[in-house]
Amino acid sequence: MKVDVAKLKLFIEVLDAGSITAGAGRCHLSVAAASSRLQELESALGVRLFERRASGVRPTDAGIELARHARSVLVELDRLQREMAPFAHGVRGRVSLLANTAALSGYLPEPLSRFLSEHPEVDVDLQEMWTGEILEALHRRKADVGVLADTMDTSGLHAMPLADDHLVVVGTLHRLTALGDAPRFDECLDHPMVGLPAQSALYTYLQVKAADLGKVIRYRVSLRTFEGVLKMVALDVGLSIVSSLATRELVRQYPGLQWRPLRDSWAKRRLLLCTHHAHDTAPASVKSLIGFLHEQSARG
Repeated sequence: MKVDVAKLKLFIEVLDAGSITAGAGRCHLSVAAASSRLQELESALGVRLFERRASGVRPTDAGIELARHARSVLVELDRLQREMAPFAHGVRGRVSLLANTAALSGYLPEPLSRFLSEHPEVDVDLQEMWTGEILEALHRRKADVGVLADTMDTSGLHAMPLADDHLVVVGTLHRLTALGDAPRFDECLDHPMVGLPAQSALYTYLQVKAADLGKVIRYRVSLRTFEGVLKMVALDVGLSIVSSLATRELVRQYPGLQWRPLRDSWAKRRLLLCTHHAHDTAPASVKSLIGFLHEQSARG
């Protein structure tokens, strides 16, 4: 059975247009040529794909099933062409990099920009995800490298520390005054809180710490971004416990907001650089990025 891409594209265009004439026009073919190619496709598959009517064509059950597969194939081929294109222009590597919000907001921009400047042969696909999502993607080998908090189990991956990230409590001056210069976590729980959604690693981490104290965090509102959280805190909705890396620059955008480091020892976290690649088998582009980020971390 021989089914080529051109015939699949024609089939989809005819199906979407509702007629062979219109589909042929979209593919810059004559109606006769299009009809011939569709007949060849039907012959190769051994099924009728269309019911031909005066008003146009309508897919058979086999045609509907083929369309489902054909669209998937064409999407993957388009993705393949896009991912191969950089190699044709001299780019010899592409790295899929996932980062949590703290890393993306407060750590990665500067070292990553330097890496891209010094390594024009490597492109990076950067995407923001929660720590748990990053771990799942790495274990399933859907990404090359992840930068995430050390609050979840990284067993089965190669991990190395990148940067310190202290948890801080952010609030308006009148809410923080009563807490002192270095409040404890349990003292903060006496106040209404603003935080990230339940899907975030930080949410889970803080709820576990609260449960250890026999308490539950009362979130007045949850938002997906640190910026959204700080906006609500600036409006005096409550306090929030956030990453210092992710928010130290953002806090300055909101006059009246202040932050204090949490006194608890567990509030001192680290960003980790993780990969599923073993060093001796990792692609050269992945090795370059990991080595560069690790070197920048060592320099402080």
